[in-house]
Amino acid sequence: MSISKIPTSKGRILVIDDSEVLLSRVKSALGAAGYDVIATTQTVGTARHLQGCDLVVVDFHMPGFDGKSVLGSLRGAMRGGTDAPPLFYLYTNDESATRDWSHHGFDGVFTRKGDDRALVEQVDAAFRMRRMRALANRTK
Repeated sequence: MSISKIPTSKGRILVIDDSEVLLSRVKSALGAAGYDVIATTQTVGTARHLQGCDLVVVDFHMPGFDGKSVLGSLRGAMRGGTDAPPLFYLYTNDESATRDWSHHGFDGVFTRKGDDRALVEQVDAAFRMRRMRALANRTK
């Protein structure tokens, strides 16, 4: 009989935002929900955190780089990698960015920025969708 390793978290998430206060709240809320969270205000050099990530959450409005630029940089850094790519989600209350999330290259959008409970619910839903897609792909 083999014993399989039990995951210690529900998934690994990288959160990029220019607000230390928001990052602290998000890390606390998602951590309490069972996720392993890396939170950073750095828009450059964050690709080093992608290894093993299941989800990357990116603020849209940040000084220097907007979320679309950060996303492009991260996707570019992943080219040729062997890991399954993470999902990239936009995190904003900006209605125009919310409407254009797929046009910007994101896999989805989390709305109601600043509502920690809503974020946990939305992240849980994104992980459920990821698992369902993986199961559907295995049966093909």
